[in-house]
Amino acid sequence: MDHFNQSHKEIEIILSSLPKKTVIGEFSGRDSVAAILKAFESPSINHILPVMSFAGTEYGNLESLKDNEKRLRQRIKALYGTEKTLYPSIIYSSPKLWSVLNGRPVHSLIERYGFYTPCIGCHMYFHLLRVPMARRLGGRIISGERVSHGGKIKLNQLNVSLDAYAKTLKKLDVQLLFPIRNIVDGDVIKDLLGWEWEEGKEHPACMYSGNYRSISGKTDYDAGRLQAFLIDFLIPVSISIGKILMDNPEASLQELEKPLYDWEATQ
Repeated sequence: MDHFNQSHKEIEIILSSLPKKTVIGEFSGRDSVAAILKAFESPSINHILPVMSFAGTEYGNLESLKDNEKRLRQRIKALYGTEKTLYPSIIYSSPKLWSVLNGRPVHSLIERYGFYTPCIGCHMYFHLLRVPMARRLGGRIISGERVSHGGKIKLNQLNVSLDAYAKTLKKLDVQLLFPIRNIVDGDVIKDLLGWEWEEGKEHPACMYSGNYRSISGKTDYDAGRLQAFLIDFLIPVSISIGKILMDNPEASLQELEKPLYDWEATQ
């Protein structure tokens, strides 16, 4: 869905026009919208720039997102009037960045760790994508990830995974905020939203949805292997890629792949 992208020049003009304390808000599904509303409860957050991004594995149209963005604006106005500002959203994705983290290294990851799922690296992709924008503003990004989803195990939103994302961005001088991380009850999310929006609905879908579960829906994973994957591969490689993006958000595929070769050389 990268054909919806706004140009780097256009994004630069937008960023230059915003207050320096503006926070980046990840805008995708229901939880990310709830996280923006929760973040606005903080006296230190008064300006949020929503950024819509997509993975190459997602499909659908933007209409549902636009509808929910409209509802979000109405909700913010009803709650805060003119005290809080949600700026017009930016749309930006990077298939080459997704490929480097989740496509190109598949063989090596299976060989080294004995398992593979694109979901953890995919969430890292979404965070890294916004790092250069966050660095131009307040150095903060709002994430809608939360550990509990009605008893469902999501490998990309385990505590250890969320900690890995935060640790990576901290090394890039960006703070990753998790306003709804510990909210267990889905009704609390509904109350934050202020309108009916069922979980998993009204946003683009992913072709890899549920890939780490068995056909019957059971999720089994080896905590040791997962930890090794995060510590040995995802965190250091993502930090290196993040530094490349900070120097040049338009870095080529070959430039972004270099940390993969460096990682493989150490194995």
